[in-house]
Order: sequence, then C-alpha cells, then structure tokens
Amino acid sequence: MGIMQVAKEIDLSARNFYREMAARTHNPGVRRIFELLADDESELLNRHVARAAKDEAVDAQALDVSVNVFEQLRGQEDRLTVEDDVAAYRLALDAERQLLRRYQSAAEAEKQPVAKQLLADVARDEQQHVEELESLYDFANAPNHYLAWGEFSNQGDFRNFGRDIV
Repeated sequence: MGIMQVAKEIDLSARNFYREMAARTHNPGVRRIFELLADDESELLNRHVARAAKDEAVDAQALDVSVNVFEQLRGQEDRLTVEDDVAAYRLALDAERQLLRRYQSAAEAEKQPVAKQLLADVARDEQQHVEELESLYDFANAPNHYLAWGEFSNQGDFRNFGRDIV
C-alpha cells in the first residue's frame, strides 16, 4: 500500500475517532475540543489527498500498515472517559505522538530515497500537528502546573482560566 494511502486512512480514522468522542461526551467544552481536532484532521487529510495525486504509487518497506493508533482507540471507546479539557488534550496528544514516532521511525528505516523523503514530509506534517496540540494542552493545563505563593497575589490568574481556587 502506498505511503499516502496509509496516511489518508490514518487521517480518516483520526477524524472519525474525534467525531465519535465528540458525540459521546456530555461536556460542551470537551465536545468542542474533539470537534476542533476532527476539523484539524480533515485539513490534514485534504493536504494528504492533494499530495497523493502525485505520489500515490510510492510504497515504503519500513511502514507497518497494520497498526492504526486511532482504530485501536476506537475499539476502546467504551472504556475511554474524558471528563475535562485537559484529559481530552492528553488523549489526543498520546495518540498523535504515537503516530508521529511511527512515521519518524519508518522514515529513518526506509532505504528507498523517494519513500524516505515522503515519509519525512508526512512526519513533518504530523510534528506540526503535535506541536499545536502541545501548545493547547499547555494552555489548558497551566492552572494545574503553576501556583506561586499566596503572598504574591496571583490567585486571580486562576479565574482567567475559568477555575476558582478553594
């Protein structure tokens, strides 16, 4: 199977997974996060569809087409519970990082130069996606990571993140 075909199938699986997670949650904030993640995957899918038009026939020996992180997660949906925005981002980050490592290791192991470059390009797309998710996760998780002493009067900063301190 061609590299771009695999990338498109994974993007489609990711989009469907995020849409299903959005439909399952009762928390409107978490639903919105999953909807945005599905939209991001749609954009990535569109880029890969455009790229596939010229690189469809490039196969990679090092790419294991049998492992799709999002299909594995879809099999576990009943056990996945996401109660807040931080947990939603953490779930997405774990899956996207796993996918990134897969593309990077396949690019490193690939012997054919054209396939190696194409895998590196796909990995670069995925790296950009992971970096964006990390930024969102850091923002959402900021109130859980930092609290200076009360004497510095920064407790009001927590209200900026929609959280009250007790």
